[in-house]
Order: sequence, then structure tokens, then C-alpha cells
Amino acid sequence: MSASTAGLEGSLYTPAADEVADAFGLGVPSGELVHVRRGDTDTWRVDAANGRYFVKGYFPTTGGQFQGERLIDQLAVAMEFERKALDAGIDMPRPVRPVNPLLGWVTRIKDRLFRVHGWIEHQSPQADEDVATWLGQTMLRIHQLQPLDGVGLPSWWRHAIHSPATWEAWFAKARQRDAPWAQLGHDMIPHLLAATERISQLIDLAPDVVTTHGDFKTHNIVRSPTGPVLVDWDTVRTDSAALEAGRVAYIFGAGEPDRIKRILDAYATAGGELTWAGPDLFLSVIRNHIQVLSEHVRVALDESPAARWMGTPETIETTITTSLRTLPTKLTHLNHLTATLTPRPS
Repeated sequence: MSASTAGLEGSLYTPAADEVADAFGLGVPSGELVHVRRGDTDTWRVDAANGRYFVKGYFPTTGGQFQGERLIDQLAVAMEFERKALDAGIDMPRPVRPVNPLLGWVTRIKDRLFRVHGWIEHQSPQADEDVATWLGQTMLRIHQLQPLDGVGLPSWWRHAIHSPATWEAWFAKARQRDAPWAQLGHDMIPHLLAATERISQLIDLAPDVVTTHGDFKTHNIVRSPTGPVLVDWDTVRTDSAALEAGRVAYIFGAGEPDRIKRILDAYATAGGELTWAGPDLFLSVIRNHIQVLSEHVRVALDESPAARWMGTPETIETTITTSLRTLPTKLTHLNHLTATLTPRPS
């Protein structure tokens, strides 16, 4: 995050509990807002006469594929898809409509955009709890909500593709600055180019682009008393259904073949089509690895400002070193997974 962005986000308005309650018709609050976390947004819990609620305050830099000149551009697309998911009965939080909406479920308090959902009581996962079946089925149901015509991956996939000259220039610049990862980066160029070549070859071929939740992460699955709930629908985007399924299975399976297979089997049994991807089913895992690496490299070389989630300059340098060092092992592991787990056409 740049200093100017950090200052802007640090100065954003934090409302009192009664302001939120009035804006969303929650009844009289019984206490102040309780801050939950600061991530892509600020979030709070509030208790009021009508129940317990989850409050979200946006940063102006909250991103997404459909973000135009205004944050509201992304939220407009996201809320439209969120409404479809609600109507389809997806396990998700219930939004609260503001008294005076700016758009949909969003309102403005002072200089900041806010949303409110019903609070979901968290339960600690049990040792034997497995969300594989629920996750595979839910992901497939979401992928079926809004399939798109045409062939080819969305443009944001290209953010991981860089030319040999670009990588060489970055690592040469790193050597000039005595960056500890400069030589390691240069040594990894063949691996980076081989992986991005696979992305380039697939970019115009994907036959299954859909609108999707776009942020299936472990912290966005809340264990409620009635079962798992998928939260945080702000970064809705388009993606290949099969390639997202591969990456989500890898994330939730923590790289373990048996756990990954259970998720993929649940997705396929529910009607999901995975076979077209063949050996590239897990390509989005490496795409993300390379894209995040390149974003950190550009920040370390002062070519772009740091995103909020990147941490300190020291953390960024460590992340680059770790990403480069683990790249060959990850590629080997993913190749093994594709050889043992990838469904084959019948």
C-alpha cells in the first residue's frame, strides 16, 4: 500500500452503532460496534433490537474484475449475481436492505459505503469434519447460475503472462539493487516461462466460462450450526468452471491427493464437467502463484504500489524468495496430481 493510500484508508469514517442501526433499520443497538477484522474491508459485529448483524465498511480500493472508475461498479455486478445465488438457495448470508439504498444492499454513511448481513454464529470445525461434498456440490450449483457464451479465458488470466525479456529485466534490476532473490529469480526463468506458455496455449480454448463467486477460500466458508455457509460475494468474476474447480479443490485439499479427489468427485458427481482440461486442470494454481509473484516483484522494484494485503517491505522480500524457491516443487507436485487425479474422457 502506498503512503497516500494508507492514509486515505486509515481516515475513512467509522460510524457509531446507532448510525448503522438507523441506516439499516436494525432497531436500537445494545452496544457499540465490535471490530472483527480489517482485510479487504473493515468488518464489525453489532447487536441490536432486531438481532445480531455483520457490518462491512468498504475501502475505495476494494477491487474486482468489474471495478470501473468507482467501487460501486464492482458491487453492482456482484450484488446482481449474489441475488441469483440467494434465489437458487445457495448456503449464504442474508443481506439486509438499507433504509435509503445507494444501490441494492449498499448505502453510504458519511463518505463510506456499507453493507449489513445477518450474523452467522461460527462453530469450530470438528476433527473429522469434511466439507468436500458440500463444497463440490455448491461450487457446481454456482457455476450453473450464469454460464457465458463463447470460448476463451477472461482477460485477467493474462496478468500472469510476461515475456522472457520482462522477467530478465526484473531480475537484472534486482541484481543492481542487491536483492537477495535476484540470482534465484534468474535461475527460475525457465520454469516461469514453461508454466506461462501453458497458460498462453490454453487462454483461447476454455469452453466453460461462467460467472462465479470468485473467492472460494477457507476463510470464506463459515461453519454454522446448520452447516457450511459461503460468505463474501463482493469479488464476483468470470472464470473457467473446470479450472476454478481444480484450484479450489487444491486449496481446500491442502495439496493432499485424497482430499482433492473428494472435492473433484463431488463436483463431477453433481454434474460438473472436468475432463476437457486434461493435464491443465490445476493450471490456475500455478497461474495464481506466478501472478502473485510478479505483483510482489513489481512492488519490490518500485514499479507499483503495494496492495494492502502484502505487508511490510521485509515481508514482500521474503515472500518473493519463498515463491521462487518453491516454484519447481509446486510444478512437480501439480504434474503428479494431474497424472493421478485428472479425469479422463470416456
